[in-house]
Amino acid sequence: MIKLLLTLFIITTIYASDDKKASGIFNLIVKEITKKDSSSVYIHTNIYSLKQYPGNINIVDNCKEADLVILSTTKNIPTECKGKILFGSRYSHMKNSDVIGSFFWQKGRPNILFYSKRLKEHDIKLDSSFDRYIE
Repeated sequence: MIKLLLTLFIITTIYASDDKKASGIFNLIVKEITKKDSSSVYIHTNIYSLKQYPGNINIVDNCKEADLVILSTTKNIPTECKGKILFGSRYSHMKNSDVIGSFFWQKGRPNILFYSKRLKEHDIKLDSSFDRYIE
């Protein structure tokens, strides 16, 4: 019984720390894209790490109020999100030409990817510390 409780505790701790890391990375990315310390973000369907640990991100209920839209899926994006800056949470989201970048986990490691052409279309200039994430 003690081994089971210890295992559950360790698993919970690992997932909680990954969610905190993911939220911290999302916060850095959002701040860099919007150039605001506290941005309004609409999350299209659900991103648990941001809902659990929003940090400096103000999560809003609709696209109209959002500075940025973070996608957990590219299906059924609300029409009021048209023209907003879209950022993905999976590598496959980069197939959508409206998505400027994505943050995703691959082989247990966080990955960030931006396409320079899409950043230019939205007149977004990232700090040079993001250069290695831009293709």
